[in-house]
Amino acid sequence: MSELTTTEQQLRLALSMSSMGVIHMDYDTQLASADPQAARLFDLPPGVQVDRETVHSKFHPDDAVAINQHLAESMDPNGVGEFSMEHRIIHDNGDVRWLSIRKKVLFEERDGRRTPVSSLLAAVDITHKKNAEDFLKRSQETFENLVQNSPFGIYVVDADLKMRYVSKGAREVFTQFDPIEGQDLETIMFTIWRKEFATEIMRLFQHTLETGEPYQAPAFVENRHDTAQVESYEWQIERTTLPDGRFGVVCYFYDATEHEQVAESIRRREQYFREMTDAAPAMLWVTGADHSCTFLSRGWQDYTGQSQFDGLGLGWLDMVHPDDREDSHRIIRSAFERRAPFEHDFRLRTGNGDYRWAIDAGRPKFNSKGQFEGYIGSVIDVHDRQVAEASLRQRAADIEASESRLRLAAETTGFGTYDITTTDSQNIWSDELFRILGLPADGAADENRYASLVHPDDHQRFQQTLRHSMSPDGPDQHSIEFRIIRPDGETRWLIDTGCTFREDIERTRRVVRRVGTVQDITDRKIFEQSLQRAKQSAEMANRSRGEFLANMSHEIRTPMSAILGHADILNDHLKDPDNLLVVETIRRNGNFLLAIINDILDLSKIDAGKMNLQKQPVRPDTIVGDIRSLMDVRAAEKDLPLKVEFAGPIPETIHTDAVRLRQILLNLVGNAIKFTNDGEVRLNIRYDQRSKLLNFDVIDTGVGIPSEKLDSLFEPFTQVDNTSTRSHGGTGLGLTICRRLSQALGGQIDVSSQPGKGSRFTLCLKVDASGKLIQPNLNSLPAQATPAPEIRLSANVLVVDDRRDIRYLAQHFIEKAGSTVYTATNGQEAIEFIESPDSPTVDLIVMDMQMPVMDGYEATTELRRRDCKLPIIALTANAMKSDREECLAAGCTDYTTKPLDQQKLIQMIARLTV
Repeated sequence: MSELTTTEQQLRLALSMSSMGVIHMDYDTQLASADPQAARLFDLPPGVQVDRETVHSKFHPDDAVAINQHLAESMDPNGVGEFSMEHRIIHDNGDVRWLSIRKKVLFEERDGRRTPVSSLLAAVDITHKKNAEDFLKRSQETFENLVQNSPFGIYVVDADLKMRYVSKGAREVFTQFDPIEGQDLETIMFTIWRKEFATEIMRLFQHTLETGEPYQAPAFVENRHDTAQVESYEWQIERTTLPDGRFGVVCYFYDATEHEQVAESIRRREQYFREMTDAAPAMLWVTGADHSCTFLSRGWQDYTGQSQFDGLGLGWLDMVHPDDREDSHRIIRSAFERRAPFEHDFRLRTGNGDYRWAIDAGRPKFNSKGQFEGYIGSVIDVHDRQVAEASLRQRAADIEASESRLRLAAETTGFGTYDITTTDSQNIWSDELFRILGLPADGAADENRYASLVHPDDHQRFQQTLRHSMSPDGPDQHSIEFRIIRPDGETRWLIDTGCTFREDIERTRRVVRRVGTVQDITDRKIFEQSLQRAKQSAEMANRSRGEFLANMSHEIRTPMSAILGHADILNDHLKDPDNLLVVETIRRNGNFLLAIINDILDLSKIDAGKMNLQKQPVRPDTIVGDIRSLMDVRAAEKDLPLKVEFAGPIPETIHTDAVRLRQILLNLVGNAIKFTNDGEVRLNIRYDQRSKLLNFDVIDTGVGIPSEKLDSLFEPFTQVDNTSTRSHGGTGLGLTICRRLSQALGGQIDVSSQPGKGSRFTLCLKVDASGKLIQPNLNSLPAQATPAPEIRLSANVLVVDDRRDIRYLAQHFIEKAGSTVYTATNGQEAIEFIESPDSPTVDLIVMDMQMPVMDGYEATTELRRRDCKLPIIALTANAMKSDREECLAAGCTDYTTKPLDQQKLIQMIARLTV
């Protein structure tokens, strides 16, 4: 027995020395006995038996299911009766501990069954081990996340130089290796870089792995084999310990082609933070929650001469001027109590013993749970600013002293002034402002009374300006012109110009002051109104000029139609060459006069804003080919070569008004031929694809233009030589029309010239090009249309015109084509002819639109009202698009202009009488 006791004592001693606790459970009584160590581990009362449920209540809820499963299995009579596991228990104070337990259940034979009667449970506290394992696991996960999720170029190779971890930024460089983990670094390097460079990289990695010596590579420029791209990188490698305990190599790199400098790769945070703060121009500091300083940047030591260690805690106060220490400590302590930002000025001693003004600013910092951890802040030298502010304050005092003089000067020059302070309602108006407003000078400076004088038509705009200038985020300056009605009933124009001053008061931005001047501008407004009336009169005169030119053109085109038409008739009846020459002279000069009329009409259209462009797709080389074809004959008459040159490819198609573009080029080339007697004329075409500019250069070697004449060259009715002995004809409208047409097409015309050496006219167009660029081919132009076959008519036509010559001419053309013609001299006669039962049947009406008694518009409208269905061709000397639309709106079927075009008229009658 004594031997057993001794053994038990030895066992207890061993258990106490091993920190193992033992619990004996009696299943008959459901009571557990714990030794002192087990009582401490399970948080049980020492030396007291406890029931089984008390022990089970200590189990952590997250482990209860697994524990109960093991307990049930150990109580199974057919089982092994024992188990081992690790689980957590919770002490009454909330402390969680990890235990490693081993339990053995003892069985007896009772009534022929194997029954559990008791158990022994041995437990050891492994909380420290578990925490260490958890820390190691989190460290590894953190390491992997830092590497793999980093947008920067980072990868880690193991001792076998195989890829272990690769950052997101590195994967973007090694995109062809997927998956990249497990790949040989050597394979990757030799795939990307040339052999010599890859060999050197592998040598450096191996050297760092074996010796632990890091390597910082300079920037390099290499041609990648896999992408054929030239890339530049800076990189460094360091040896690191991997989670498995073996050495590896970590490589940091970045693309130096996109960054001017490289930040150092991963370093320990404390070193990185210290280097950053030491390099900062401000003196940075950090405190703990007790407001004692825990960190000072090197800038503090460099500035004050106090070591960083001596400045920790409250040692930094020793550097503050004695007169400022108490205020500084009080301000900081107050901010700490409120957890609020702070900022204050104080004098700080420098390393040479001088005191300079500095500003100390701090902001509270909190952890992710919102718990206060202290402050972070900076100290900046503001001595020069303080000196400047002192100077400014003195300057402000000087300005304040001179305000009265400025106010007197303003009143002398007719300006009224006001100064409105919102904080104390002390409004000040100058005597001149009272006079401008028509108020007694001894009255109160009342803004409401000022606003009440504003004219009703201007009141809303005035109030909006006032509210906007007085809003917290409104403009700093304002200016508004408005009318007032003085108390005596007189209306005056004023201009109010002022400035608004705002301050941040108790974290709220608000207006504190508004100052400005008021000037009576009634005389200026009266003058501006007179200028406006003069402008309107000028515009009306310009419109009248356009209408006069249009009417004049109409009156001339009507008799011109008769002259040219009868010349054609006469030409058909004459055989004698001399007589034919006379008729040709009449026709040539008539066409020349008609060209002048057309120029005047074009100019009047442009001036009246009625020039309508018809833009459509057109080949530019086709237009150039037309120009050369038309101008070759005229150039040949003067024995001049006409050269056309293209400087490179041009758009296949452009969208423009081909008629107007052709008109401009014909005028420019025609002028060049007209004013050139020797040498040549060239038309050069070039296209700038980047700016989409199509340029036409017309270059001649003619008489040239004096520089003093260039400015007036494009003015209407202006010629370089306007003397009575000038040798070249023309109205002086051609270039005017060309420039205005070019502007309407979205371009411009420029000119350069030297007398006796020739001129260069450049038409520059911003074109809307489509299709591809082509080499121009002037030989593949559309074939000329074949002459239309002679048309024979068989209709009865009523010609209505007040001019006998025009009636005769139209009758001649129509009867020559085979039709029968009846005539009327005005619209009323035409209606009576159509309505009379004795009149022959008519198939079509040719109706002049401008006639006495009843014009063509009225007659056509009346005929349509009477349900007349006959086709009606409008005949007018006007050629504007609006005239055509007016004719069609009156009920006309189609439209033609004077002078009469025989072929066009016959074709139109044939089409409408089929």
